[in-house]
Amino acid sequence: MHYTVFGFLVSWGTGSLAHLLPRQAGYFTESGLPGQTIFLPTTIPAGVKIPVVVWGVGGCSDSGTSIAEFHNEIASHGIMVIVNNGPTSRSQTNATSLIAAADWAQKVAGQGKYASIDKTRIAVSGWSCGGLLAYTASRDPRFSTIGIFSSGQLDASQSVPVVSKITKPIFYFLGGNGDPAQAPGTRDYSNLPKALPAWIGTDNKGHGHAASGTFTAPSIKAAAVHWVDWLLRGNASAATFFTNNAEATAAGWMGISSQNLDKINVAPIDG
Repeated sequence: MHYTVFGFLVSWGTGSLAHLLPRQAGYFTESGLPGQTIFLPTTIPAGVKIPVVVWGVGGCSDSGTSIAEFHNEIASHGIMVIVNNGPTSRSQTNATSLIAAADWAQKVAGQGKYASIDKTRIAVSGWSCGGLLAYTASRDPRFSTIGIFSSGQLDASQSVPVVSKITKPIFYFLGGNGDPAQAPGTRDYSNLPKALPAWIGTDNKGHGHAASGTFTAPSIKAAAVHWVDWLLRGNASAATFFTNNAEATAAGWMGISSQNLDKINVAPIDG
């Protein structure tokens, strides 16, 4: 098994695993998953289970480390994040790469250094063009939730055909002023099946669309961490970020809307 460390960042999280995991995460590659970048806590205590997020990069061509600070933040809360491009690659990506990431995670889960990986809890997500890939890949039944970050169908005629087929909880994190995905993402949310659990919010600081403004903002980090902590780790206290507008508003979100969040029931992963 090939394990090459390309970089190391420190991320000091405050999620439900703060008492279990060292607040550090790093990124590396694996020969069994070429052209992708993996973020993982650098040390995982025995008995801790780690869910998986697969991520489509911005532009469907950004490098796997273009928003490393953000992905390390998520990983530091006890999540494996697989980004569908290499650490320095600018190759064109597609939805198949997100499926390949899930295939690989399921294959290695429970083995060796991946003994802690829980192959039953996988989310699909992405930013901008990568969010459109997440829509496509989400048809795979292994994905239990969808995260759409500053993304949406730019062609209005494609909104209903795409989002009307969504069958799992979906969360939209939009950038407000300067985000070309603000209107498309909002439109997609409005076209979702009315019985589907869903949430949408806009960063009231208008973080826009550029990586430098979007994924270094504390507001987007807080929202993403609460999303994975609830939908993948089953942390009920994280759910209140979305079910109680006061928390999300205090973190910097506005234009909040949700539907059927009471239908989401995720068993705690650690017991």
